[in-house]
Amino acid sequence: MKTAIIHDWLINRAEEEQSLESLCTLFPDADVYTLFYKPEAIPSAMTAITVRPSRLQKLPGITKYYKYYMPLFPTMIEHIDLRGYDLVISNNRYFAKGVLTQPETCHICLLHPSILSFWQGPAPEPSKSPQSFRSVYPFLISYYRIWDIVSSQRVDYFITYSHLLEQHVIKYYRRNDISVIDTADGQDICRQRLYDLCHQIMNTFRVRQDTICQTHEIPSPQTHPAASSYMED
Repeated sequence: MKTAIIHDWLINRAEEEQSLESLCTLFPDADVYTLFYKPEAIPSAMTAITVRPSRLQKLPGITKYYKYYMPLFPTMIEHIDLRGYDLVISNNRYFAKGVLTQPETCHICLLHPSILSFWQGPAPEPSKSPQSFRSVYPFLISYYRIWDIVSSQRVDYFITYSHLLEQHVIKYYRRNDISVIDTADGQDICRQRLYDLCHQIMNTFRVRQDTICQTHEIPSPQTHPAASSYMED
């Protein structure tokens, strides 16, 4: 099963990076994609994994001044080429779930609390930022909220560690296909639960795809001539 893991950015070690490390342990053969990263921030579990950054990696000061580049992130996350993957897991801080996948690809989103900052009432102006940035910040937040809702429809199933995020998914994304992993059970049990959930979701997704193809006599995406020529382009 060809697997890809999508991570927003990798410059420090927070909750999202701990989840990334767990995912890489569970799926050691997965390809890891990110918008940009610091080599020294790569977790120990990923030393044998090649991290594939976007074009943003080449921008000056991207790892230090990334918040000023954030309006570019939705577009750049959509430019990650994920053709040919069976399973895509987006380890979502803000934008990772916005990747574009093929119809035959199962997309699971592991959702983290950072995204809630877009939705907590009127956007406070960042006091330490330049005036020019502060003046457009409320408009950027509105743009991020819209894109957050749009990109949520690209996910087949959500997993999170928080019931607050579960409420967020139901209210704003209008989605009920979400599972909550209880962190009180301990790290090892949570990791095993995550692994089991991913495989369970993947199997259910495959059955659904096969049923659709058989019911409507649709050729498999791997054998359809148009799909084959598209993959070769």
